Amino acid sequence: MSRRTPPPPSVRRRTPTVAPRSGPKRRPGVTVPSGHRARRPAEAGPRLRTVRTTRPATTLTGGDARRRMRWVTLGICALLLIVVLKIVELQTAGGASLRAAATDQWTRTATISADRGTIFDRNGEELAVSIPASTISINPKLIDDPSSTLAVLTSVLGLDAAEQERLWGEMIAKERGFVYVRRQVDDALGEQLAELRLSGVNVDAEPRRVLPGGDTGRSVIGLTDIDGIGIAGLEMQFDSMLTGVSGERQREVAPGGRSIPGSEVPISAPVPGDDLILTIDRSIQHACESALTAQVNQIGAKAGQCIVMDTDTGDLLAMATVKREAESGEVRITSGNLAAVDSYEPGSVAKVITVAAGLNEGAVTEDTTFIVPWRREYGEDLLKDSHEHPDEEMSVRRILVESSNIGTIDIQQATGRPIHWDYMRLFGLGSVSALGFPGESAGILHHWTELQGSEQVTVSYGQGVASTGIQLVSAVNVIANDGLYVAPRLVRATVDRGGAIEPMAASATHEVVTPAVAETVQSMMVDVICAGTGSRARVDSFNVAGKTGTGLKAQPNGGYLDENGRYAYYSSFVGFFPAENPQITVLISIDEPPAGTINRFGGTAAAPVFSRLVPTVAHELGMQPPDTPPTCEQA
Repeated sequence: MSRRTPPPPSVRRRTPTVAPRSGPKRRPGVTVPSGHRARRPAEAGPRLRTVRTTRPATTLTGGDARRRMRWVTLGICALLLIVVLKIVELQTAGGASLRAAATDQWTRTATISADRGTIFDRNGEELAVSIPASTISINPKLIDDPSSTLAVLTSVLGLDAAEQERLWGEMIAKERGFVYVRRQVDDALGEQLAELRLSGVNVDAEPRRVLPGGDTGRSVIGLTDIDGIGIAGLEMQFDSMLTGVSGERQREVAPGGRSIPGSEVPISAPVPGDDLILTIDRSIQHACESALTAQVNQIGAKAGQCIVMDTDTGDLLAMATVKREAESGEVRITSGNLAAVDSYEPGSVAKVITVAAGLNEGAVTEDTTFIVPWRREYGEDLLKDSHEHPDEEMSVRRILVESSNIGTIDIQQATGRPIHWDYMRLFGLGSVSALGFPGESAGILHHWTELQGSEQVTVSYGQGVASTGIQLVSAVNVIANDGLYVAPRLVRATVDRGGAIEPMAASATHEVVTPAVAETVQSMMVDVICAGTGSRARVDSFNVAGKTGTGLKAQPNGGYLDENGRYAYYSSFVGFFPAENPQITVLISIDEPPAGTINRFGGTAAAPVFSRLVPTVAHELGMQPPDTPPTCEQA
């Protein structure tokens, strides 16, 4: 039997053997050639076999390769486009936030405080100014050596035990990133600390508000808080004008937040606020405050006011208030302008208004007479003059000179209550003045129809009506200014950041009485000095005119007697000089002079202060006394 040649390996098919379900097992290693059919036992079932073929390799054609290359190229181009667009975004608006975030990591921005505008007096003297100062703060998180840092701060700033304890707790806790140590300390101390370059210690410029003249003018100027915001007086009233615009500076910081020396650069410069030029004369203001303090101390009073007004313009040359401290008993200049915000019964000074109204209406002349008893019943009250006297005939002039309450009521009734009330309004009572001062009081002036009983007539001599000091001096100034009311003024001009001066509007005016009536009342007020209750206001070098007033202070219980059955007084004097050509009007008021003594009256408590002030005011203003002898010596 001849041997068959096997097919080549590439085309040879291999048929694996499958074990039959039954029958003898084929020996391992025996291969059945292709095409040979093995004999199977008859009982065996059909033969099963698995044919395994080899798949031909796939061949990549040129078209497929080019197609795949195009897709790869398009993908790469898309990725490049996305990258380019992102770069463009980062280089333009889209990167602003990222650049800002990066800048925040290595820079710090701080505020540069703007200087507050300066307040000058009428002569250019500084009344309130901002000076360089330093504020010291710490960042506890950046302090490596709390003990040494606290020791240095204590040595330079003189920290007390409480301050040291507070700062030590902050340094140890390291919970906050900013803590004040001291604000607005002397700039030299700030520079000393800055040179030490202590880790976590910051020194920032923060101007401090000061009054170069000490407390001079504080009653008018007012106050600012620690942040330089006006909280009282003119500082509050003109806060928006005085406040400047803060600037900014930037500095670089190293990892950990420490400043890099020499890296600080300004971003925007601060712009100072506008300046104010007041009508106040600092020398006259100081003289008023000194005279008031001396008088309040000398007689044991509670407080005092002084206002000096230019008769023609209404400019206030001084506006001072002093008050005795409740605890220490020391008399000090107040930080509140009591002459504008407090009201009190003017007392007999108001008789000037009643007499002028009667004369201007033609209801009386200066020679009109009335039979005046020393007391008379009105309603259910028995009203009295200051002293007992028999019923006597008194002229209008004498009624004013001797300050008769009952005679003044007769003048009011001759004029008519409604008309008298109208004149009180024309003289400026019952409404706030043109000053617009923060917290200024309108006083108390009830409509004549609202008054009951004796109040209907007591308003004629200044009881049952209340006025501020500024209202009262402006009212009497009508007589000194030949019948013309001129509104009071405190600010003369403003100065902008460029140095341009902008004058304030002149004071508003209106006629109250005729010049002839004003001249008549002026002469009556000269007689008050020469022969009446104001004799202690005399001045050797000038003729003066004025009127005293002693008002009762209302008590919390609604009456005039306190819980001990005693009266409290408000004693005033308002005068002007020179009497023959008035230029200056002055009010002096003393709050609660000692009751039961001679010093409780306006002529004894307030008039002497006027007498002491006149020569000083005249000297400061360059006023020369007249060549003629004093009027009182000629009488």
